[in-house]
Amino acid sequence: MKNRNGKKEKMPANRSKNPGSSLTAGVATAVPATRPGTPTRAANPFAGTKPGGPGAPKATGLGAKAPTGPATDHTEGARLAQEAIRKDPSVPENYAALAGALRMLAQFLRTRNPEGADNLVNMACAAAWEAKRRSTPALISGRTKQEVKILSAWLRTKNHLTPEASDNMMEKIHSEYLSKAIDGSTPLPLITGMP
Repeated sequence: MKNRNGKKEKMPANRSKNPGSSLTAGVATAVPATRPGTPTRAANPFAGTKPGGPGAPKATGLGAKAPTGPATDHTEGARLAQEAIRKDPSVPENYAALAGALRMLAQFLRTRNPEGADNLVNMACAAAWEAKRRSTPALISGRTKQEVKILSAWLRTKNHLTPEASDNMMEKIHSEYLSKAIDGSTPLPLITGMP
C-alpha cells in the first residue's frame, strides 16, 4: 500500500489488504461495502426459510400444532399403544409397546419430575409383565424380552433385589399399576406435568 508521499509502506500485522474487511482478534469479518447512491434495506429474516424451519414465524392460535419433541413423541406412543390394547387386549406386542413408551417417557422426565417418572416406570413394569404373561415361551417377542429385562434390572438396581425378589416385585407392581397403564385412568399429562 502506498502512503501519501507515493512511497510503498509495509502493512501492519493487524490490518488486512482488503479495505472491505476488518480484523478483530485475529478473525477477519466481512464489512459490507456500500456503493454511493444505493439504498440500504433491511434483510428479510424469513427469506429462504422453509415453513416451520429455523427462523420461520411460529404459528399461534387455534390452528397451531403442538410442539413436538421426545416427551410428546413418547406420550403419543403410549396413547396409541393404550388404544391398540383397548381394541385387541390379547396381543402381547401392544403391551410391550406401551411399556417401552412409558419407560422412555419416564427416562426423559426423570430430572424434572422424579415422582412422576417413578410412577411411569411402575406402569411400564406392569405393562411389560402383562406382555410376558400373555406370551407363550416359544412365541415371546424380542421386544417383550427386552422390556422385561430392562425393567427387571431397574427394579433390582433401585431396590437391591435378587432376581427372584424382582420377579415377586414385578407381580406386585403388575397387580397395582396395570389398570392405570392400560385404561389411562390416570391421564399422562397429570403424571408428567406435560400437555
